[in-house]
Amino acid sequence: MSTPRPEASGSPCRQRKPRLDASRRASEAGFTVIELLVSAAIGLVVLGVMFGAVAVQGRSAASQRGLADAQQTGRHLGEILRQDLRMAGYGMLGVGADADLPPLDYTTSGGTGTLILRGAFSNTVTTLAQSAAAGSNTLVVAPPLAGAFLSGARIVVDSGLYSEVRTLTAVSSAGANISLTLSSPLGRAYPVGPSVSQIEEVTYVLSGGLLTRGGVLLADEVESVALSFVAQDGTVSDVPGDDLRGIVLDLTVAQPDALPDSGPPRTRVRTEVQVRNLAFRQGIA
Repeated sequence: MSTPRPEASGSPCRQRKPRLDASRRASEAGFTVIELLVSAAIGLVVLGVMFGAVAVQGRSAASQRGLADAQQTGRHLGEILRQDLRMAGYGMLGVGADADLPPLDYTTSGGTGTLILRGAFSNTVTTLAQSAAAGSNTLVVAPPLAGAFLSGARIVVDSGLYSEVRTLTAVSSAGANISLTLSSPLGRAYPVGPSVSQIEEVTYVLSGGLLTRGGVLLADEVESVALSFVAQDGTVSDVPGDDLRGIVLDLTVAQPDALPDSGPPRTRVRTEVQVRNLAFRQGIA
């Protein structure tokens, strides 16, 4: 009985590779060029929508920030102007219209608006410590509770029955009191006790969008500052009268950075300031 001969070592083994059926070949196939192009187009559309939404949100955020800045600036300026308008005329009750020293001057010329307010803003008010004769050019007063008398400033001497406005040419000490040298002699005699007030001027200037107070920049991009005057009967005028009840302040502030589709954010502040000092009715008549 013959035995089968073993195959020689190292001889190649012949093995049949299984054939891939059609379904398997289809599952292993890649994307076609058309499918890739369609997918890319869909992706671009989705990215475009997303970027558009982000851009809209960015513009909205910038607009809100600009509007918030404009509102803050408007409120700040409005508060400063309100305080000065309320103080205007303080210490000037005895100043008549003949002194040509109204508590408020408001002019516009060549695109520049100028507002001059007068009053004892620093509360530099005191009383005569010694009587003053008619023709005297020196006053001796008690030290004021606030502020200091300054050479070149104007003062009001008010007895309650009559008053005079003079400019100070020198200020010096007189023992425990203060000596004030006047630019011209007094026209009347004053006893001890009448009030002496230093009148200051606060000047606002609006030019080219810049608003200054006493030469100091308060804000830029201020588009307008307008004042109108309310009489006792409610009549509103551009010129103050002798029966002033209040002052309407109207200012508009914008931001320098404009948005492409809506312009610069801006805010408007409009408020009525009640006149507190009767000097308005005395000095503007």
